[in-house]
Amino acid sequence: MSKTMLRALLPAVIFLWGGLLSALPLSVPQAFGADTPPPAAASAADDQPLTPLISDISLAVSDDTLAKIGSEIHAIYQDSLKPYSKTDNAAAFASLLKRATAVSSQTDALAAKIKPYESVYQNFLDVLGKPPGKDDPAEPAAITAQRKALTAKQRDISNRITRLKLYQVEAQQLVGELRQHGTAIQQATLTQRFPSPLGVTFWSQLSSESAATSSSANDLMQETRAVLAQAFTGRHALITLGAFLLSGLLLTAYFFCHKPVRILVARILPTGRIRPIAATVLCAVLSIVAWAFAFRLAWEGIALDNPALGEDLDNLAEMVAAQVPLCGFVVELGISLLSRKAEWRVFPMPDRVAHHLRLFPIWFAVALIIRGILRYVDTQSGLSILHVQFFDGLYTLAVSPLLFAIPRQLRLSAEEGTGAPPTVAPLLRTLAMTVCIVCWLAVLSGYIPLAYTIISWISVMAITLTGLLLISLLATALGSSVFPSEGPIGHHLVQLGLPARLVDQASVVIPGLISVFLLILASSVATAGADFDPAQVGNRILYIFRGQSGKPADDSFSISLDTLLLCAILPVIGHYAIKIVKTWFLQRFFPTTRLNIGAQSSILNVITYAAWILIGLSMASALGVTMKSMTWVVSALSVGIGFGLQSIVQNFVSGIILMAERPVSIGDVVDIAGAHGEVARISVRSTNIKLADGSTMIVPNSQFITSAVRNATRAEKPGVFTTVLQLPFSSDLQKAMQVVVETLAASENVDPQLVPTASITSITDGSALLTGTARARQGLDVAKVRSEALFDLWQAFQQHDIPITVPNSVASSQA
Repeated sequence: MSKTMLRALLPAVIFLWGGLLSALPLSVPQAFGADTPPPAAASAADDQPLTPLISDISLAVSDDTLAKIGSEIHAIYQDSLKPYSKTDNAAAFASLLKRATAVSSQTDALAAKIKPYESVYQNFLDVLGKPPGKDDPAEPAAITAQRKALTAKQRDISNRITRLKLYQVEAQQLVGELRQHGTAIQQATLTQRFPSPLGVTFWSQLSSESAATSSSANDLMQETRAVLAQAFTGRHALITLGAFLLSGLLLTAYFFCHKPVRILVARILPTGRIRPIAATVLCAVLSIVAWAFAFRLAWEGIALDNPALGEDLDNLAEMVAAQVPLCGFVVELGISLLSRKAEWRVFPMPDRVAHHLRLFPIWFAVALIIRGILRYVDTQSGLSILHVQFFDGLYTLAVSPLLFAIPRQLRLSAEEGTGAPPTVAPLLRTLAMTVCIVCWLAVLSGYIPLAYTIISWISVMAITLTGLLLISLLATALGSSVFPSEGPIGHHLVQLGLPARLVDQASVVIPGLISVFLLILASSVATAGADFDPAQVGNRILYIFRGQSGKPADDSFSISLDTLLLCAILPVIGHYAIKIVKTWFLQRFFPTTRLNIGAQSSILNVITYAAWILIGLSMASALGVTMKSMTWVVSALSVGIGFGLQSIVQNFVSGIILMAERPVSIGDVVDIAGAHGEVARISVRSTNIKLADGSTMIVPNSQFITSAVRNATRAEKPGVFTTVLQLPFSSDLQKAMQVVVETLAASENVDPQLVPTASITSITDGSALLTGTARARQGLDVAKVRSEALFDLWQAFQQHDIPITVPNSVASSQA
């Protein structure tokens, strides 16, 4: 095909491409714009109307939008420099952080939206190709105009992308700075001390500021009365009553859903602990949804087209609405965990304890509602700072005694011998008493923000940990009863062709991964503050998975109290976490595999050393130690390795090779350096060999790599042993062979799965050498089993009057 024909077909190809693009379900608009000439046929006139292909980029990301983004970033930065009072400081920076996060999200969305335009226009230019050279035939004017228009549009897109990238960087930097500043403000607020409520100064200042507080409270009450009056007046009253009726029906349906849910669970799931767990989780989800929608319906019925509704009351409703789903969850926990029917309780407890704890979830739910109101008081009410601290302190003093409810009932049940063991209740009671006393002392001494934050954090973590524990229990119960190869779903998966071993492993691994993610989620909630902000929790999860973005502001080594505490706690937590993981592998995962004890040991060793390396790196990161600051240490180590650490490094590398290649494994019988014994342990530096006399020989790992090693169990016959007996020619050799086979098979610790054998291996000096072979049971000492078998052979030969001598020169081998 010639170039002339190709150029003649180019306009048709471009037009067809544009039609295909318009048919695709993409977010690409459908018109070029007034200033862009469309493609036309080569034979068309230059003044023919042009057909649009895709829209102008300004419709997707306009100049006005970019200007507003730049103005908003500049305004947020200017507002962050304003001096704020102590009362408004935290709230103001929280609002600025919210605005900056919104701008950052907007720039990210626009960048993702504009990116396809760049590739589309580049594809158009690739189709048009390069402009013709001097000696080439001239192309149609429409093609030239199209190329100019596409080039101009591509240049415009590049400019807008550049501006968006700059705004992205500025917004992200602004969000980071505001978060750091907000964290500093929060830490400073926690240690801020106010006048003690036991002193005259507190009450005198509170009395002097009562006028402004009363005015704010009266304004809110008047607005509330006006909103309610408008909501229950005329035609609007029908809407309000209808919304209230729907809310009531929704809550009523929720309260009557427990019996149908339990019947459904009993029909679907097998008998066991999974039934109460699944029923509790399902009812908890229904509770959260029902309570949230019920409150929203009731409030929307009041607020719909209500001219009396102001910003203050709307903010108060939003903050209460954030607590209502948590209240529903707490109420459902009280109904399910403290059920009147003991078989539907997730955690077994005496009926007396369940009865006495029945009011505790209700009080907890009321405390959460009050907490939502206090969030409005703290941030939006406009009250004086001392009045805010007064209400926060009063809430702390009222809520902290609730911590005694559960430990007290556990103690009573333990004393009566009907509940938990005596060691649990005193520990919980001591912790609850300690927290309560600390909060009371903090309030009475003037550290009210600290006490209020502790109580709020405990409330949030109690709800979070309970919910995550239920999900973890459900995942574990499903993995152990429904999804294994013997379970109902696992059985169907096996029938579909999946290996039973793979199904069993997945039923163990997947719940374990879910539990790990739930731990990450719990730690994110714990470090995100006491307000249970989903955005903060999401940021903490991203921080855990992605790490800190950007370079640290200071690469120097830093030591602080929290850093030292973290470095002291990390090894302890790491030790117990590694222990739990190793126990899980040994008790849950390895039984579902075909790995032998050597492979299992290698996997556990690699996991252990990798985990300790991560813990060490985490401690170094907490201390501010980076690779840049460790350059001198690496240099010193290189010199040390060159002079005195060669053997240590050699043994370390050899240990890694032994764990990876596994030329020897735990349980193998080896000969090395003149020693014969069983491999008992392999570490990164040395290998322990258990000798026949019970002692242990420690061999550096490098010897296994650099010297010859005889491995008697590499033939995949672990535990096999032989006995060599010398019989004179006068003996009945056939009868002797039969006695050897029968005696070895009847020996107590010989594995019956491998049938013993007997054979004549040599005839010398007028006698025959009779060799018997058998295998010891798994996990038993081969030397001990061989000794028992030899004793049984001696007794059997004595009973059958078969003469026998055992030559000292004949050595028996073990495998």
